[in-house]
Amino acid sequence: MSGQARWFMPFIVLIFLTVGCSYEEQSQSGEMPEMIKVQLMIPDKASIKENVSLRIKLTQGDQPVNDADDVQFQVWNEQDEPEAPSLEQGMMSAEELEARGATTAKSVGDGMYEVVYTFQKPGVYVIQAHVTSGAMHTMPRTKVTVE
Repeated sequence: MSGQARWFMPFIVLIFLTVGCSYEEQSQSGEMPEMIKVQLMIPDKASIKENVSLRIKLTQGDQPVNDADDVQFQVWNEQDEPEAPSLEQGMMSAEELEARGATTAKSVGDGMYEVVYTFQKPGVYVIQAHVTSGAMHTMPRTKVTVE
């Protein structure tokens, strides 16, 4: 073995040990990030042609989530439920949801996201939030009676 190879070999071994140990530490902890919790803050009843605040609060653990990738609200009369995407299509992007009438919510601080919406006709409406933050996606829904 030449002089350079003898000098270089301990560094290569040290690199392999360092990489192997750090991988082992990550695998043993196996910690997954905590799920994002979505609290819908939407009234049960609303009046036609009045502005209604559609809000959600996002938290992860005890901390508010102010940097979600996408937060959108989709609203439809329960008699006109939109067609679900096919399995081949998979999850719809924010742009595809907007094309279907979804409205992008704005962060108002402390994990709160809001859209102001005006119902034009009476009926029972479904409000579905689409929340994407990192690799997590959730789609809670609720109903509102509009008179």
